Amino acid sequence: MRTFFLQMFLAFWVSIIGIFLVATALNPDQEHGSLENIFAFAQADATKVHALAVGAYERHGCEGFQHVGEEYLLADVHGEILCGDMISEKMTAVIRRALEKKDVQGVHDGSMWVTATPYSTATAEYVVLHRGPYIRRPWFPHMPFVALPVSMMVTFLFALLLTRPVRALSRAFREFSSGDLAVRLPVERRPWSGVGGADVRSLMLDFNSMADRISSLIQAQKMLVRDVSHELRSPLARLRLALEMAREESPQPLSSLDRMEVEAERVNELIGQMLTLSLMESTREISPKERIDIVELIESQLPDLQFEAAARGRSVFFQSASPSLFVEGNAELLRRTTENVVRNAIRFTAANTEVSISIKADDVLEPAHKRRPAVSRPVVAIEIADHGPGVPEESLPLLFRAFYRTDSARRDSTGGFGVGLSIAERAVHLHGGTISAANRRGGGLVISIHLPRLVD
Repeated sequence: MRTFFLQMFLAFWVSIIGIFLVATALNPDQEHGSLENIFAFAQADATKVHALAVGAYERHGCEGFQHVGEEYLLADVHGEILCGDMISEKMTAVIRRALEKKDVQGVHDGSMWVTATPYSTATAEYVVLHRGPYIRRPWFPHMPFVALPVSMMVTFLFALLLTRPVRALSRAFREFSSGDLAVRLPVERRPWSGVGGADVRSLMLDFNSMADRISSLIQAQKMLVRDVSHELRSPLARLRLALEMAREESPQPLSSLDRMEVEAERVNELIGQMLTLSLMESTREISPKERIDIVELIESQLPDLQFEAAARGRSVFFQSASPSLFVEGNAELLRRTTENVVRNAIRFTAANTEVSISIKADDVLEPAHKRRPAVSRPVVAIEIADHGPGVPEESLPLLFRAFYRTDSARRDSTGGFGVGLSIAERAVHLHGGTISAANRRGGGLVISIHLPRLVD
């Protein structure tokens, strides 16, 4: 019972069956019966038997009456037994009820069911008693054929209705945690808004309040990062200008000025990446989109990437299984994506090794989800691999988090800020693709990018 719906459904259904069983167990000997219990024979036949029995008594006395059957007794209007053996208090009471009500009465007496029937002739009034075996009602009474399916259907609908707000709340949490900060739950007053109770409605209102608060905090953080980044640009530009003036005024080159210029350039690069990340996080979709040859796009970047790799004592190798592979999106965003990932690989790959870029057409099987069956979709698969130290397995899911870096020593040696992969992930998601990281068996890291492929 993994779901709240299944738990509630089974609880309702078991409760209905349990109440039915307990009610039966607490009242096994209730003295009422159906016509089958009261009459062991058809009413028409009973009337004939009564007429025959009373007629035999009036003609031949008790000897004639006893020929009808030992299970019959005869009483007068005063409740005194005329023919038959001794009777119990219950039989006496049922005779009196039959005389008072002028109708058939029955009573459970030990192992017998006694029926008292008033009968009148032209000369007198009698009460004919019939004793038959008492059919004890079973502990679990007979249920109609449709009882179980009807109860199951009713409890299913009841549980479905009550758990609908909980399912909506669970779906909203999943969407919110996946990045859709605009998701909210409808809790306005409607005829069915009370379903689930005040507690569930209060929980939905709390979710909306939480979502509003988190959204406002995230938005404020983004605005702060953007504003601070913009504000830093002006003093940074003045600092670089001051460095140039100091270099011109200095009679000889100063290594300290060169060092300051390098650090100023790094700060400028960080500010640019922060602004780019802030812009992409606020972007919901790409518009307009264009048809892009991803093979051509990567090939156009190779000269710059190979130059940067050579300056560090590394190389870049590119191979494609197809001359052209097309995707739909924004060329500048995809260029930044591949550039950031490859540059990150160049920083971490070992000296005198290469960073390999491979691209091919592939098909990815998307798993089934609720009402949607598993489907296969065409993608462009890009793999960028290095020969670096790799990443601890527990850190792989965190690689695409902004400013996350696994090792301070690597941080100092490579000069990265931990923003490039975050920008790449956001750009890939805006194109409807996926990006993931895994360690290579022989050492190093592999970044896999899957983008929806256009099929002609």
